[in-house]
Amino acid sequence: MSERNHTLARAALSSFLATALLALPGVALAQEVPEEWRTVAEASDFTATSSYQETVLFLRTLTHVCPFMELRFIGRSAEGRPLPLLVVDKGRQFTPEAARKFRQPIILIVSCIHAGEVDGKDASLMLLRDLALGRRGHLLDAGVLLFIPIFNADGHERVSLHNRPNQDGPKAGMGFRTTASGLDLNRDHMKLGSPEMRALVKLFCAWRPHLHVDNHVTDGSDHNWVLTWGRAEAPQLAASLDGWMEKNMPGVIAETRSAGHAVGPYVDLLDPLDPSKGVSSVVGGARYSTGYFPLRNRPSILIETHSYKPFKQRVLANLDFLAALIAKVGERPQSLVGVVNEAEQATTALGRPDAAPSTVVLRWRDADPSESLRFPVYDWFVEPSVVTGRPLLRYRRGHLHPVTAPWQHRVVPDLEVARPRGYLVLPGWPQIEARLEAHGLEVLRLTKPARLEVETMRATDPEFDQHSFQGQVRVSAQIARQAETRSLPAGTLWVPAAQPDFEVAVQLLEPEAPDSLLQWGLLSSVFEPKEYIDPRVLEGLAVEMLKDPKLQAEWTKALEDQELAADPQRRHRWWYQRTPYWDQDIGLLPILRLMKPAELATAPLSPEP
Repeated sequence: MSERNHTLARAALSSFLATALLALPGVALAQEVPEEWRTVAEASDFTATSSYQETVLFLRTLTHVCPFMELRFIGRSAEGRPLPLLVVDKGRQFTPEAARKFRQPIILIVSCIHAGEVDGKDASLMLLRDLALGRRGHLLDAGVLLFIPIFNADGHERVSLHNRPNQDGPKAGMGFRTTASGLDLNRDHMKLGSPEMRALVKLFCAWRPHLHVDNHVTDGSDHNWVLTWGRAEAPQLAASLDGWMEKNMPGVIAETRSAGHAVGPYVDLLDPLDPSKGVSSVVGGARYSTGYFPLRNRPSILIETHSYKPFKQRVLANLDFLAALIAKVGERPQSLVGVVNEAEQATTALGRPDAAPSTVVLRWRDADPSESLRFPVYDWFVEPSVVTGRPLLRYRRGHLHPVTAPWQHRVVPDLEVARPRGYLVLPGWPQIEARLEAHGLEVLRLTKPARLEVETMRATDPEFDQHSFQGQVRVSAQIARQAETRSLPAGTLWVPAAQPDFEVAVQLLEPEAPDSLLQWGLLSSVFEPKEYIDPRVLEGLAVEMLKDPKLQAEWTKALEDQELAADPQRRHRWWYQRTPYWDQDIGLLPILRLMKPAELATAPLSPEP
């Protein structure tokens, strides 16, 4: 039988099975699912997970029998694999334009961003199968469901028994953490260095989902929880969104526990050798999903099943958590839409020309723990490591030693600056323009030259990391800000503050932000001298300049720095900087902050054809 005929026959059988199951109210879980409809994980008794090809075939089969499901693709991986997206909507609104007309919640559920962490994929396939067979029908009241079961498709196909050494199954092997080019997609939300992440952000810009869920598996501390979860909180998350989470998440957790799963917050140890010293649940860095989507005024939920628990136990916990979450949204769907709209409007209002002065947060820090948490950790001990020779925390798995530990889960501003009315980006920096556009920000272009009072930013004393990270050499620098009047050419980019996603622009363009383009090493050419002065020419200038008593005193003082005095290159730079030949634009960022409202002649960045 050809593959096409096999698919059609399977679809016909599936349709019959769906009809039969619909006649059985209260059909239970996987053990009562006909063999034809079991996922690879279920059929193997959770010793294996589906391949990319098997997953796509399963999704296609669902769409053959279920009229409210459609399989789409959001882009391609670096190796060329189409990235699958299954859209579920009982009203059959399968495009973002159609979905927006009904103003219902849109929930985005992403799995396999780390491709060896497959629990969310297998849980999603089971949930989708149940929906296709007429079970859990109340979940459709939540609105439009967007499932990306395999985000890191290339890593997913790099299957080995030796991937994820700290993870209990699937025993037949699983994929690899990073993409084909070695990028960790959950470090790429801001810099957009991968085609996969650019595709995901493009999907967000088109659909504007109201809630984001990211499925992971954690191999950190050893405890009794099967599933842990985390999120950003206020003030990093907009107040309206934080209020929605505070009101709804307790019910989701209670429902998951009632299904028989031990659930707790996602935690890292504050002291790597002593769980009793406290745990942290802070997950809000902008490079991560849980920090990126709050910048876009969206709640983002991190699911981390516990890698040391059996694969089956983890998948079923993930499945029940997702079902409980979707059901909770469906109880009052418009409340989620309302708080997202409120958050977007608040951000936009802060950036309007007539808005009162306010600040933006460039960097957050963990707040001191103000609460405690009952942490069901396993008994532990510390012994010298054979490998490193240093102390190593070990656990006696199966022997619980619960502790009441300090719990750190909030952040406070670490660095704030005045909110600009917008950013001006000088022409000639395509890496900036490309990312602004890829993030879907409102960006305009000056159609006429302008002379404006702006705030400039100069970066000095750069410190480059000794090793690359995610394919980039990161850099930090000292930043000096100064009010100046500058002439800006036509073609300069204008990023207005009065837009709902402006916080993304802040984190990209403000150099002190940990995930700024500067700190990711994407603007490092600003530190490089572009011209050169011959030592003989500089020598003649220096001899003449030393006739100035003030400069002679400065030089004498500078020579008290023994490192400078012993370094010919630093001495040369010291003198070069004091000549009229020194390039004053070294360190000057091509990003200007407009602090006062101004009339600008602009046009869209990409005019409609």
